[in-house]
Amino acid sequence: RILRFRLKPFGSSFGFHPERVARGLQNSAAGQEQEQEPKQKEQRAVAATRILRFPLLFAESDVAAMRVIRFLFFAALLLVKLTILAYCCLRAYRIRMHAINTFGYVIHEFDPWFNYRATEYLAEHGWSKFFKWYDHMSWYPIGRPVGTTIYPGMQIASVWIWEAMKLIPTTKYQIPKDVLSQLPKWVMGYLPNKGKFLAFGPMSLNDVCCLVPCWFGASATFFVFLLSSELSESTTAGLASAAIMSIIPAHIMRSVGGGFDNEAVALTAFCMVLWLWVVSLRSPRAWPVGILAGLAYACAAAAWGGYIFINNLVGLHAASLVGLGKYNSSIYRAYTLYYLVGTIGAMQVPVIGWAPLRSVEQMPSLLVFLGYQVLELCDMYRGRMKTPMSGTRFFAFRVLVFTALGAAGAAVAYVLMQLGVFMPLGARIRGLFLEAVKTGNPLVDSVAEHSPANAKAYEMYLGNPRYLAVVGLLFCWHQRTPGKIIAFLYAAVAYHYSLKMSRLIVICGPIVSVLAGFPIGIIADWCIEQLLALITFKPKAVEEKPSPARTGGMGSIIRTWWHYFGPMVVPHEVKDLAKLKDGFAQRLWFVDRPIRAAIAAAILMAAYNKSQSYVKDFVAHCDRMAKQMSNPQLMFQTKLRSGEEVIVDDYIRGYEWIRDNTPEDARVMAWWDYGYQITGVAKRTSIADGNTWNHEHIATLGRILTSPEKKCWNAMRHLADYALVWAGGHGDDMGKSPHLARIGNSVFPDHCGDEDPLCQKFSFYQDGSPTPMMAKSFLYRAVNHNVKSGVTLSPKLFQEVHTTKYGLMRVYKVLNISQESKDWIADPKNRVCDAPGSWYCVGQYPPALQPLIAKRRNFAQLEDFNKKDGSKSAYTKLIEQQRSGKSSDSDEL
Repeated sequence: RILRFRLKPFGSSFGFHPERVARGLQNSAAGQEQEQEPKQKEQRAVAATRILRFPLLFAESDVAAMRVIRFLFFAALLLVKLTILAYCCLRAYRIRMHAINTFGYVIHEFDPWFNYRATEYLAEHGWSKFFKWYDHMSWYPIGRPVGTTIYPGMQIASVWIWEAMKLIPTTKYQIPKDVLSQLPKWVMGYLPNKGKFLAFGPMSLNDVCCLVPCWFGASATFFVFLLSSELSESTTAGLASAAIMSIIPAHIMRSVGGGFDNEAVALTAFCMVLWLWVVSLRSPRAWPVGILAGLAYACAAAAWGGYIFINNLVGLHAASLVGLGKYNSSIYRAYTLYYLVGTIGAMQVPVIGWAPLRSVEQMPSLLVFLGYQVLELCDMYRGRMKTPMSGTRFFAFRVLVFTALGAAGAAVAYVLMQLGVFMPLGARIRGLFLEAVKTGNPLVDSVAEHSPANAKAYEMYLGNPRYLAVVGLLFCWHQRTPGKIIAFLYAAVAYHYSLKMSRLIVICGPIVSVLAGFPIGIIADWCIEQLLALITFKPKAVEEKPSPARTGGMGSIIRTWWHYFGPMVVPHEVKDLAKLKDGFAQRLWFVDRPIRAAIAAAILMAAYNKSQSYVKDFVAHCDRMAKQMSNPQLMFQTKLRSGEEVIVDDYIRGYEWIRDNTPEDARVMAWWDYGYQITGVAKRTSIADGNTWNHEHIATLGRILTSPEKKCWNAMRHLADYALVWAGGHGDDMGKSPHLARIGNSVFPDHCGDEDPLCQKFSFYQDGSPTPMMAKSFLYRAVNHNVKSGVTLSPKLFQEVHTTKYGLMRVYKVLNISQESKDWIADPKNRVCDAPGSWYCVGQYPPALQPLIAKRRNFAQLEDFNKKDGSKSAYTKLIEQQRSGKSSDSDEL
């Protein structure tokens, strides 16, 4: 008799109860019917019915029509929401296409070139060789085991997409002019090729890699919609969140077209993990979804080293549910499945290996997993007892069990720690928990994105929605789902991490979008329901039977606390007022509903009028930021004095010159920033690249480049055929050079000396002139060769072979190189393999460089791939002194 339409994936339920309408009309018409005559009662009922028809379009006899009207309204609303969601995903894709539309299909910056080169290798050689790839073209002469030091998720996804697109036949479809003439002109701008034609078919691997960030940016928008809808129980909130996520700069910064960065794929996986995890908590029967959440986590772990954040966040949420008394067997199954499936999957990634069980930063999620097992075992023991255990006794029993197991676990952990089983915290992870700005590692400290975020950064990358997100924190507590707490936890952890490292503002993008969507969607839903109540009735919510209350845990403690202190928090007067409001809405609904509708209309109108300027400003800001972040760095747009806009492509043309004009076995020395581009664009061997796995080698490179010209040549001739510098003042090497000297000094204490840990000897005076040490260095002379008066390189040592059009890149040939050293390094017999016939063979420095290498001091850096027996550099000691507040003779950083 009553139809119920339930669209669960979108959180909307449609149900109709005509008997409730009839009861309302009858009660309103009857009034004091016990004191009235039958005839008078009938007359009053008829009169009341006629009067009450005014605020409604249908009376009790038209219930079927009301049901149809409500269904049609929500069906139309559903279509509108789907259209808006599709537009948000399209908008996310389009705004990330600025770089490709302007510069073409070009891989950006530094790290993306390594990612692309690794993708090429995977596509050409397959899985087996990829994970056994020891690259001797990078980190010369040592080489790098790429297969075991890379997060390959993005490369695997890109190759899969590339292979799948090979199956698509090349097709070109001309859209009929009659169809185009019927479409609004603004629609044409959103169609591929401006609506002229549609083309389908295979793409080159380069083009796929350029588009992957755009595709995953749209996917992240979709998963933010799902996550926000699940947490808020409002698809309208999900749409608002998706609209913000589609254009928020915090996410675009790592997902522009051509920006082939790990975060572009990882953030999508993060949102998918959180959504599936929250879905697994939706009801007691939803726990199997924990398997999918674990698989999604494994994908996230394969994509980016930041997977530790999402894993610990889920673990923190699971622990919080225990603290809030929400623990039950369903949550236990969900988290256990998530952790087991996810951890086993993550451990299959070579770079991760046993880290989930050995790394200190991953211990929190492991401890939560073990704690859940103990909780469930205690519950099982209690359930099998013949005599029921009281709540107080069960609580004491669990405390005893946890105390005993905790003490035993601590003893075992201490022994394992002494045996070196646990991995120490890395420099970056340590930096997230230090009060000081610096980590004590001059290499990490030299990277701008490792510096703390400030108010300007939040304004730039999060914009106005960050204020709305703060309001959204007030809207994430009334929902029934236990997952609602994770929004608050995510916001707190992401804000803390981003304060320590500006790069991590990227993880703030999803949660700011989610929380900012809460007030918009929840208030909009309430307003729509009030307006809809004028013509139909809201279906009565299906009451779910509450689960039996668990005793002996946090739930009991919270209930006891609420029993005594609840009246202080929520006085009886507040409850009486709520009952009065509900009674008024039930008895005088013909007055209540128009008032509510008027309030709702006023809220919608005021919100629309007040928000227009903020929305326009935010959209304009996002478009402007997207264009600024779309410069590939290998080329950029600028204006000449005449006002003409030109594309400066000095860097990519310089690398192409090296590729086309130097021998294939040429070795190019440059600062480590450019290593990925040397191997990726120029296809030549580099000395170091953007990875930080070997601090001593990078410090050796820094010392050579910042040494006096002759001293530099003495070492360079054994390692390189060419030297490359960035010049011209546009982020050139002179601005970075103090960092190079400082990093070199951390390993070679004779470079600047322990008495000068900041290498102030190698710097500029206030008038811009170089210090004597800098003026004599190879780097200063190479950048300013024949540009500044009196600054030249010796023609006996170096020969200038190429300078780009605008002078932004300069290439020098190293004269009289040591062929003996080059041949010695190339000989496979001089590589140290971990086992006979193994692929893991580390190169060695040539004998001629041993006097220089012997001067190195192992840097005491707690990184997985570095030596642990090193001594602290003067720089590290200085940073420790500043953290402890002790005075130092050196200037402040």
